[in-house]
Amino acid sequence: MTLHLRSEIALAILCLLIAGSAEAAEANFTFKSARRDVTTDPDGIWTGDAFTGKASVFNYEMRLGTSSLVVSQIWNEDCSSSVCPTRLVRFEPGGRRIVLVDDMMHQVVPPNDPRFAGLPKSAQQAEYERHPFRLSEDGRKLLNGDFGFDIDENKP
Repeated sequence: MTLHLRSEIALAILCLLIAGSAEAAEANFTFKSARRDVTTDPDGIWTGDAFTGKASVFNYEMRLGTSSLVVSQIWNEDCSSSVCPTRLVRFEPGGRRIVLVDDMMHQVVPPNDPRFAGLPKSAQQAEYERHPFRLSEDGRKLLNGDFGFDIDENKP
């Protein structure tokens, strides 16, 4: 085997490893926005009874080519001490939105929340704060800490 051919094979393997790492990273949602003390949701994910007063809305996003998945959690009067209403919504080209999951999930603490900055955390708590939402390996469940929620892809 010539040195040139070995170099090409090594480069191909490196590219596959990098691509695999990028796909694995895509399984996590990234923090998108925090809106505190609002009376309406500018993204239109939460409407009506979700806003009986002021609420806070936190969004995490995962891009998928021309569409995206957004996990949105609202802090409103329906929250308990540890869970809040949360939705997984697929945004498609042309503005179509499809709610894939709508359930109570572990309450998130957005990374830009000054009330919790500097508090000591375990490694597990720090990882949850960075990535509170992710997809299962097969992409069929939304994972939130130790909770798992089936994604309903059969919705219109």
